[in-house]
Amino acid sequence: MNPILLHTAGATVQHKSPFSDLEVPVSIEPLPIDIRENWVRPLYFGLRHDHIKTFLEEHLFAANADLVRMLLTQFDWRSRTTGAHLAALLSLREFESQIGNLLLRSDVCYAGFGYCLAIASFNTTEGVEFLRKYLRYYLNRPELFFDQNIVMGALAYLDELNGTEYIKDHMQDWHTFVDGKQGWDLEKSIENFKQSMDMLLKLKPA
Repeated sequence: MNPILLHTAGATVQHKSPFSDLEVPVSIEPLPIDIRENWVRPLYFGLRHDHIKTFLEEHLFAANADLVRMLLTQFDWRSRTTGAHLAALLSLREFESQIGNLLLRSDVCYAGFGYCLAIASFNTTEGVEFLRKYLRYYLNRPELFFDQNIVMGALAYLDELNGTEYIKDHMQDWHTFVDGKQGWDLEKSIENFKQSMDMLLKLKPA
């Protein structure tokens, strides 16, 4: 992909990490227009919009694993965000490894929240380890302003849900990472993530 297409897709920061060789399926073919208009456009900004409840009531029945697979495979943050949200809404745990690897690779910006929402909704030991692997590496890369706060919020959410205290293992690295950075408020990140999970649970089909 040329630099303009990479930037449009969300690959705004080129970086090499220990996770760069993790295999994930990738397609650079254009997404079908009907998929883009009927799914990505309504969902890529997340679940906190007035129209979302009505949209999902009218359309979620038509979503399935094939759609989620197509969306997660696209090299674009909008499609991947939509795919992660649908995986969470439909409880499609078969995509957990793919979503976890996408989080660790962090090839595109903006998609991390969707990945974390899906991982937290699955609530598995494997998912917790994806979050912890992310934090062990990316909290020690202070030059990368990525999704460290979101991942901390997801881990705190799962700690509260499961009666664990894994976040304590990452607090020193968190304080070092945010030193001198403006706007990195952990309490707000934790509360924001919890509110998003509460919204997700309300929107999931019975």
